[in-house]
Amino acid sequence: MLKKLTGTGLLICLLVSPPALAQDLLEKVLGETIYVPAYSRVFSHPNRSDLLAATLAVHNVDPSTSLTLKSVDYHDEDGTLLRSVLEKPVELAPLQSKTVLIPINDTSGGVGANFLVVWTSDQPALSPIAEAIMTSGSGGPGPSFSSRGRVIERKLP
Repeated sequence: MLKKLTGTGLLICLLVSPPALAQDLLEKVLGETIYVPAYSRVFSHPNRSDLLAATLAVHNVDPSTSLTLKSVDYHDEDGTLLRSVLEKPVELAPLQSKTVLIPINDTSGGVGANFLVVWTSDQPALSPIAEAIMTSGSGGPGPSFSSRGRVIERKLP
């Protein structure tokens, strides 16, 4: 039985059940460009910041279709390309993952660093999960968090 939510019930439902993201849908596509926020430092006070290592993880979630990572580019907070991370395209078999590390001592990206991940497939495939995991790596308590990528371009079958 469906119940119409109003007032507080609707607010709680919206807070607990965020809308589905494009990459969480079961639509199969031939390729995408995914923007993934990454951070080489975060500020906790006006004159204090913590350095972070960023690990980009790309997971092929399709259980039956391979995909090819065409490029993974690392940009700084001004949008300037710092480097292309892949030397050549990388094929990801079904359920395979690829990781890339930006070490804690590399602060070139700044607070607003990001990755652009471009992938393709010969057959329609599920969108991979692309996320960055940032850690302080200091051995003690420090900031650790992740950010999920956002599809900014899609190639439909």
